[in-house]
Amino acid sequence: MNHKERALTALNHEEPDRVPIDLGGRNTTLMLNGYEAFKKKHGKEDLPTEIMSKVWQTAFIDEHFLKQYNADFRHVRPKNIVVLGEDAKQEFTEDGCEIFTDQWGVKRKVDGEYATIHEYNMKEPTLEAIENHPWPHAATDFDFSNVGAEAKKLHDEGEYAVVGCMGSPGNLFEQCWCMRGMPEFFMDMMARKDFAHALLRKVCDHRKENARLFLEEAGEYIDVIQCADDLAMQNAPFMSMPMYREFIKPYQAELFSYIKSMTKAKLYYHSCGAVTGLLDDLVEIGVDILNPVQVSATGMETDQLNKRFGDKLSFWGAIDTFHVLPNGSVDDVRKEVATRIRDLAPGGGYILGSVHNMQSDISPENVVAMLEAAIEFGQYPIAC
Repeated sequence: MNHKERALTALNHEEPDRVPIDLGGRNTTLMLNGYEAFKKKHGKEDLPTEIMSKVWQTAFIDEHFLKQYNADFRHVRPKNIVVLGEDAKQEFTEDGCEIFTDQWGVKRKVDGEYATIHEYNMKEPTLEAIENHPWPHAATDFDFSNVGAEAKKLHDEGEYAVVGCMGSPGNLFEQCWCMRGMPEFFMDMMARKDFAHALLRKVCDHRKENARLFLEEAGEYIDVIQCADDLAMQNAPFMSMPMYREFIKPYQAELFSYIKSMTKAKLYYHSCGAVTGLLDDLVEIGVDILNPVQVSATGMETDQLNKRFGDKLSFWGAIDTFHVLPNGSVDDVRKEVATRIRDLAPGGGYILGSVHNMQSDISPENVVAMLEAAIEFGQYPIAC
């Protein structure tokens, strides 16, 4: 099998020759500092480092490494991402941390490995504030001119499965609270329902336009389309099921339906945390693939997930970035890979990757151990 055949076989819940591997995608890449260490380990410091996302401080992985470590997917996303909002200026704190304003008008501070929120910008919970807000425009946030040709080339070559990233992750809940602040947005959903729905409506319309611009160019050439919206914390979802079903689910259903009307690609959905209680609802509204399978969260035991949802969902990720990859030995990493493959790979439906983007506290040796163990233990029939 070539890479594409292997990936599509697994995503169709059949067993390929080995477990497919994802490296260098939106949730399975290295963060900037970690990538520099990874390049140094391989004696490839001369390779350029290209920023995938300034907000998330992630790097594109060079094709040299994707081939060396048998990555089965190639990711297509808009180029020339506009990070700074209109008329926004870069600032720096006294200790040299950069502050920038993203396209939604939210101030972010690059401190450590992330660009965390420094200042929320939708401070008044009124319909007038929504009406008067300087909303971003999907057509100018991203340059979509490259994605059609790039996706078609990969599709026509037929060597790799093609993953589409629309530029934005399509998040609805997250984008609302990033503008309002999380406690404030929960108060909106409790006490200012008209405002909460109006804000979600505005964000959803923007996400649909973003999806349209991307999928009109690349929709017929991609095999997987990525969406994301973190809905859970370590031990439980952020909200009750009635609140999710009243506020978030209807807009997700609308967005996912719109996306699926424009492409036959499988819908990949990313949410960190303990999402088990949400999975039936997510399957109902069109989710085909769950990422990142945060195995350190409550109720995310991989053997039980596969037993309950393996006929409905494919699982993408699952190699622990909370405990094992940053703190474990090479042998610990190998055991982790063997466990996740044993739990998730039988019958197909598993794509191996890190639970999340790998920070600099994960040694290059452990990244390599993960990728090499994926080949060693991932051969079908699974025997680890």
